[in-house]
Amino acid sequence: MPDISHEETSPTITPSRIKRNTACTSCRDAKVRCNPSSNPAQPCQRCAKLRLSCVVDRTHKRVSRKSKIDELVQEIQSIKQSVSGQVTRAPDQVATYTQQNETTAPFKDSAPPRLGVPSPVSISTGEVRAPTSISSSNATIAPSSVIHTPETHMLSQNPPPEPALPRALGSQPFSGEDIDYYFEKYFEFYHPYMPIVRLRDPNKCYESGPFLFWTIIYIASRRYAKSPTLFPFLLDAVKKDAFSTLTNWPLSFPSINAFILLCAWIFPDVRFVNDPCALFTGSVMNAILQLGVHSGKGNHPEYSHGVFQNTVTDEEAAFTWAGYNIVAQRVSSSLGLPTIGGLFNQTIQNIIDGRTPFQVPPTFRVLLECQKFCNHVTSTLAACLEGSRGVSAQIVSLLENEWNAVQGLICSERADDIDRFNALLVQLEIQTYYMIPLPGYDPEALKRNIMRTYNTACAVIRSSLDLDDTTGFLHHLPHFYFRAIMSAGGIIYRVIHSSYLQFMDRAIAERAAADAVVASRRARVADNDLPTRLGNLFDSWCSRLVNYAALPQYNDEPVSTFSHRLSASVMYDCMTKWKTDHVPGCKHKCQPLNTCPCLGSAAAANGQLGGAGGGGGGGGVNGVGGARSETPAMLGADALQNIDWTFMDDFDWSFEPMPVLTAPT
Repeated sequence: MPDISHEETSPTITPSRIKRNTACTSCRDAKVRCNPSSNPAQPCQRCAKLRLSCVVDRTHKRVSRKSKIDELVQEIQSIKQSVSGQVTRAPDQVATYTQQNETTAPFKDSAPPRLGVPSPVSISTGEVRAPTSISSSNATIAPSSVIHTPETHMLSQNPPPEPALPRALGSQPFSGEDIDYYFEKYFEFYHPYMPIVRLRDPNKCYESGPFLFWTIIYIASRRYAKSPTLFPFLLDAVKKDAFSTLTNWPLSFPSINAFILLCAWIFPDVRFVNDPCALFTGSVMNAILQLGVHSGKGNHPEYSHGVFQNTVTDEEAAFTWAGYNIVAQRVSSSLGLPTIGGLFNQTIQNIIDGRTPFQVPPTFRVLLECQKFCNHVTSTLAACLEGSRGVSAQIVSLLENEWNAVQGLICSERADDIDRFNALLVQLEIQTYYMIPLPGYDPEALKRNIMRTYNTACAVIRSSLDLDDTTGFLHHLPHFYFRAIMSAGGIIYRVIHSSYLQFMDRAIAERAAADAVVASRRARVADNDLPTRLGNLFDSWCSRLVNYAALPQYNDEPVSTFSHRLSASVMYDCMTKWKTDHVPGCKHKCQPLNTCPCLGSAAAANGQLGGAGGGGGGGGVNGVGGARSETPAMLGADALQNIDWTFMDDFDWSFEPMPVLTAPT
């Protein structure tokens, strides 16, 4: 009996394993051991258990990840060929082509170059993504030759969106042609600065959220309104819609995007300190966190419950989260507030590093990296100012050196002008803290540091004018860029109106002051908006500098008396200096400015501001654009005649020079 069992088992195991010296294709692809069945007609144990097709093929070769990517690239090229009749390239040729064009594609666009990024047409829809296999959760990111395949040609072959349907906002009708026109202007001139809207079709955008739809048209009409009454109408309508939407909780995903865009292009009639961006970013932060957008996942199961439902794509979630962090940090810096919920988490780091299955414009990634470092600066120095009334120059120098190392990485040979401008703004924000020194500072060291800050501020103003000459930067810039330019202008005027003026070349100082006026007025959108008022304010200062036969004598150092408004302290101190310069005999400095008979709306109503400037000057240029020859005309009428004095009502607390800062009333 034992002999019989031995005879039965021997032929079933040994001969079968000799015959099956080749594993089945499924086991070979999985790189696991193949255990064949005793019956040659039956599948192997693994295939039987997993219900897979068990096929033995000696010529079969295991497919690697690289070969899969090559197949997908070849498939993409075949799709291109079927659409446009192009010649299909081999996978190795495709890789060579894309690597060569990786550095030149953002700069070789058929349209005029805008900020060194691909054409807005190529990045607005976000439909060009990495191959499908890369987007799986356990897959690695494809090589740059796949991720950075030039998308301009591919998107130009996509069918255009359907013509927009006519709409109406209140009593104002909009034809389909007008809506297409405004959407085209938005995606061409504004979208590259904040590319968070991934849906280009006007009809689908309206279906997703009318508030976002009208916000886009409002932004486009800032410069491209077809009638002079359209922009004021949209401004009033969108403003009412915004505050109404805030009360309708929870915010939808399109509404979140609309508020981020409004923070980037806020209402032009805002005042210096009543900017609603802080309110908007606070509401957006709560809505984003409750929807789980900060995770970078569009449909996160752990955050989709009850009224909080998020059904967007991962790409839309990542872009919105990045846009929120940028806007939140800029609002904090411009208003001199601690960080308003900027959470630069791993999702942000993945976007910065390019570890995403979708393409992010390089300029947007650089801007995000800059704001991440600004968040680090604000958090560090806000902690220093908690227990003192100044910042150590050594701490500022350490942060400056740290930024120089980061700047050397992001401002490589591929960086464009807007990338270098963003890096320059970070440098200026760090150096601003030199003007808030600790008591007992070294005067010589302070002078060296502040003069470096002054030179950086002059470079910011010059760079903004250069960008405007080449790309129309000041015509379309987001509000947070204008706030940074305003801070640079404030630093220039604060240093010029100090004892440091004797160390400067007068012609260069006059040129820097005039450039600040020009930059402010080029950003003008509407009458009496913040750029117009700021330009008139700077013009009054510039006229005093030019019209003096000898250099004015100032005895104070440009040290800010405001210490707890962070990087905005200098701008607040600049306004203090403005008042003491122009109304030296004011006896009401302890009164709120809106009731002071020397300044503010009360003085304007009583006609008491005629000769406060003490010097002649011109009204300057109120138009937009033009060359730098639009320097304000300094000779002629009163330099203060064009100033809207009601803007001083924003500063309704005492500006009395003080050893201890008084709180706002």
